[in-house]
Amino acid sequence: MSKGTQSRRRAPPRRKPLLKPYRRSTLLAKRKQQGYTIGTIKALLQKHSTLGPCSSDREFARKENVPIATLRGWLARKEEFLQSKKHTSNATLSGHGHSEAVDFGDALASFMDSVRDHEKFLTTAHLVTWLKNHQPAWLDSYLEGKVDPSRAYKALLGWCQDFAHRHGFSQRVPCASKRTQEDLQATRIEYAQSFWSRYGAYDRGNIINIDETGVHYDMPPRRTWARIGKSAKVDRQQKHSDRVTAVLAIRADGRKLPPCIIVRGQPGGPVEQDELPTYPRDAIYAVQENAWMDERVWDIYLRELVQYEIEGPSVVVVDNLSAHVTPAACELVRGDLYSVLEELPANATSTVQPLDVGVMGPFKAKCRTEWLHEVKVTTAAEKRLAMVKRILKVWESIPPAMVIRSFDKAIPCDES
Repeated sequence: MSKGTQSRRRAPPRRKPLLKPYRRSTLLAKRKQQGYTIGTIKALLQKHSTLGPCSSDREFARKENVPIATLRGWLARKEEFLQSKKHTSNATLSGHGHSEAVDFGDALASFMDSVRDHEKFLTTAHLVTWLKNHQPAWLDSYLEGKVDPSRAYKALLGWCQDFAHRHGFSQRVPCASKRTQEDLQATRIEYAQSFWSRYGAYDRGNIINIDETGVHYDMPPRRTWARIGKSAKVDRQQKHSDRVTAVLAIRADGRKLPPCIIVRGQPGGPVEQDELPTYPRDAIYAVQENAWMDERVWDIYLRELVQYEIEGPSVVVVDNLSAHVTPAACELVRGDLYSVLEELPANATSTVQPLDVGVMGPFKAKCRTEWLHEVKVTTAAEKRLAMVKRILKVWESIPPAMVIRSFDKAIPCDES
C-alpha cells in the first residue's frame, strides 16, 4: 500500500436514524375567521341590552357563539355601533387601521357636514377653497412637492376626493329640494302621529302604499352624445319607446301586490291588441300614449287589480299625483272598495312614502343588474317584453323584511 493511500481515511459508515421522521397523515383544518356585519352587531348589542343586571357577558357570548374578546370590543364601542348610519351590510364603521395624516381633518369634515346640512352644493372645488383659506401653509408645501403645476393640481383634487370618501361622502347627482331636511323630518313625525291616530286600528295587511316608477330597457335617456355645435334633440318616439312604467304596491305587513305595467301605445291599437295578450299573467297591463299614469289607467288599476286584492276595509296610501286623488278616484275607493284613499303630504314623499324610502332604490338597482344578464334584443316589441319579464323577476325578489322596514322608517308607529 502506497504512502498516499495510507494517509487517506475511510469515511465511517452512515448510521441509520433511530427515529423515523414524523409525517402528519391528516391535515388540520385551518381556523375559520368569523366576520360580522354592522347589522348583526347592532342586533346582538340590542339583545345584550335586554339582559338583567346579574347576567354574564361570557355566558351571553357562549350562547351567541361569539368570542368573549370580540363581544367586549363591541361593548366598548356600543354607542358608535347603535348610532351608526352605515349600511347594515358593511363590515366596519370605516376608518379602521387608518390614521389621518393631517391635523385639520376634523375641521375639514365639519365644514363639509355644515355645507350639506344646509343642502348647498359641495364640490371638490369647495374643499380646495377651504384649504386655501384655512391651511395655506400646508397647501403650499403639498403643491411644492409635485413635478409640475398640472400634476400638482390633479394630485390635490385626488387628495380631496380620497378625503371625502374616507369620511363617508360620495359623489351623487344633485336633485332639487323644495324643503329642508329638518322640515321633512318634522313633517314625518307629525304625519306619523296623525296617521296612526286615525288608522291605528287597521290591520297591517290592510294598509297599502301604491306608487309608480319608470323602467328603461338599458338606461334612463337623460343624456345623449352629440357632435359639438350640433343639435342634441332626439325623436320623441325614440325617447319613450324603450320605457315602461311599473305600478308597485306593498302592504305594511310585508306582502306585495302584483304589479301593473304601463307600456307605450295607443289604447285599442296594435300593442294592446297583439302584444299584451302574450305577456306573462303575473301582472296586469295597460297602454298609454307616453307610458305614463293617467286617470284612465288609474281607474283600470283600481278596478282590475286593487279591488280583487284588498282583504277588507283598507287604507290606500298614495302621493298627490293629480290622477291619484281625483274626486272620481276617491269615490271609487270609498264606494266600491270600501276603503280610504289617504293622500301623503306634498313635497315629502322622499321621507314619508314607504316605497320611496326603502323599496324603489333597491328595485331599480336590481333592474339594472338584471339587465346585464339579459340577451340583447333589437325591436321595440322585444324590448317591451324584456322589460316586463325583468320587472316581474325583480319584484318577486324583493323580500318582505325590506317592505316592513320601509313602512317602519317612513311612518314609524312609535312616533304616535
